[in-house]
Amino acid sequence: MLPDQMNITDARRLLPSLIHDLERFPDHVFRITVRRRLVAEIKAPPQISKQGLAAKRLLSLAKKRSRGKMLSSWRVSEDTDRHIYY
Repeated sequence: MLPDQMNITDARRLLPSLIHDLERFPDHVFRITVRRRLVAEIKAPPQISKQGLAAKRLLSLAKKRSRGKMLSSWRVSEDTDRHIYY
């Protein structure tokens, strides 16, 4: 794996490797400096598609909603996007 922090010259030279590392380790962040001052960060876009994450959030929402009312009366499509994707 490449270093977490590098100067802009190295970042330009290593850009293909940075992208490849981000594909393998999407939670990693590379910090780019100019004259030892942080000017940019390169990171993978946020991903909701981690295996099972949406299902876990939906089950959590169902448990919250089922407290005090019948689960069968809960409409699955109601309000779920806000809980799953944010």
